[in-house]
Amino acid sequence: MAVVLICGRAHHENVGTKDRRHRLTIALCLLIPLTGTAGCAYEYPETQRTPTAGSGPVYTPTVGPVPATGVPKPYSNPQVLAREAKNYAELDRLLGALPEPFLLSDVGPLDGPLRGFGSTEKVSAAGQYTVTAACVGASGAKVAVGQDHPGAPFRPAELSLDCAGATSQVIALQQGYVFAHLVLPGPGDTPWTGAVGGVRVTRTS
Repeated sequence: MAVVLICGRAHHENVGTKDRRHRLTIALCLLIPLTGTAGCAYEYPETQRTPTAGSGPVYTPTVGPVPATGVPKPYSNPQVLAREAKNYAELDRLLGALPEPFLLSDVGPLDGPLRGFGSTEKVSAAGQYTVTAACVGASGAKVAVGQDHPGAPFRPAELSLDCAGATSQVIALQQGYVFAHLVLPGPGDTPWTGAVGGVRVTRTS
């Protein structure tokens, strides 16, 4: 919900009343940048299918508003931003060079108001695929990878990460769609520390 305050003053008033109202209006206007911004927390629920025949599964992030406060937002903290940039550089090193062609690749924060990452891609050829995931700056994380087939049990593979190195697992994929996303431990925001993670899915040679 957006709140708009029109900052101005009336003309047919005495000087004292105009000055008092003018100061009050300025004070209210200055409060808008502190209270008018809200962050979003993203979570990836189970696969949802669109009603269109023949279409693949679509992941729709659930968005929950973060209560507005008068303190600076965590993603404006320069120290955490610098730590996150360093963690992303280390994450790239752990995951290694991205081979071509690749099926899926995604990265994102493990905590904070915008935590989570996830992608859904089309598998054009069935076969063996390698899932590689890693995290940096946290004690651990989990990444889920799988497919949803009509009439079959939904059992995605789950990789437990220790944030000390990359973890890989070979899985069999059928034609259709595959998803990979960070498994969030629970709803709601967590303090932003700059921890990051990522996942890749590539065709096994």
